[in-house]
Amino acid sequence: MSMDNRKRPVVSSNSGNSVYWSSSFTRQPARILIVEALPPWWSETCMVLCDALENFLSLACSLDGPCRIPLLSLYAISRQQECLLPFVQVRGNLARLHSCVEELRSIPGEGCVRGAARGGELLRRAVLDSLQQFKQYIRHTGTGIQASNNISVEVTVVTSQPGRGVVRQLEKGLKDADLVSLKRLLVVQIYSAAEWGQDNPSPEDTHTDTEAESVPKLPERL
Repeated sequence: MSMDNRKRPVVSSNSGNSVYWSSSFTRQPARILIVEALPPWWSETCMVLCDALENFLSLACSLDGPCRIPLLSLYAISRQQECLLPFVQVRGNLARLHSCVEELRSIPGEGCVRGAARGGELLRRAVLDSLQQFKQYIRHTGTGIQASNNISVEVTVVTSQPGRGVVRQLEKGLKDADLVSLKRLLVVQIYSAAEWGQDNPSPEDTHTDTEAESVPKLPERL
């Protein structure tokens, strides 16, 4: 077993006891979160999603040991795509992260996007733009990031649209894209209170992590 795969002792700042952290924690990919803030769903899911995101980021910033999310960027899709948070280190940036969540929370829940195709195109652009931003970040930060093997990125898309439809849109829209730095792309479908109460959701509305992780299907590296 190589040294890189061994667990190494780290002293916890809270208790003074030795805690063993897997060295794989230090090789976590950067994360990109793309939130579809599209009406009419956004008015129903905004509060719960933003509260959960705020609590999660607070926890991520306060945990001891190697950071599980070293870098984070956040995009929102409403009437247009918008980068609310360029890549930042999660630890030590709680105020900036909370400010980003408040900006996400302020996106109006009313209005319309002209057609599903328009929303799909905005999502495709957001994915490609976020990957380009990651390449630029790596290029400008130089050896610091590369030395820790953190040269891949994971993209998570949060949507209230039927998950399988979003998967198909991304497969079609990204088939010719340069995805060398993309480690994984996840599609997470969230339900409104009314949808959650349905006893028998249709197959089109059913979404599993396995299907989400298959986006896109072309390169085996995903």
